[in-house]
Amino acid sequence: MIRHHEHLTAWLRDGEADRLDAFLRAHHETFTLVTTEGAVLGLETLRHALRGAGGSRPGLSIRIEDITRITSEVYRFLERHLVDDSVVDERVVTAVMEDGSLLSVQETARG
Repeated sequence: MIRHHEHLTAWLRDGEADRLDAFLRAHHETFTLVTTEGAVLGLETLRHALRGAGGSRPGLSIRIEDITRITSEVYRFLERHLVDDSVVDERVVTAVMEDGSLLSVQETARG
């Protein structure tokens, strides 16, 4: 999870296209994301949304903390978004894996 979010951070902060590709490759073809607002996004929608976001968050870092392994393929963790070392977003995330790929992610806003 940590390396996965390092790819996302590098894309959003610096616009490194190869990091976006690495981030997206980690997702199962039937991946779904339930956002903090309750929207359910498939992989293609996520891909489209992220394509225009490269370099849009200067100073961003994403910290993954308190990782709990619930089963061999289900994890829960705290995800903190910081800009210039100040927390700007915090969420509790449950991630479901299948054969090493992200199958589903549920984000719950915190704070």
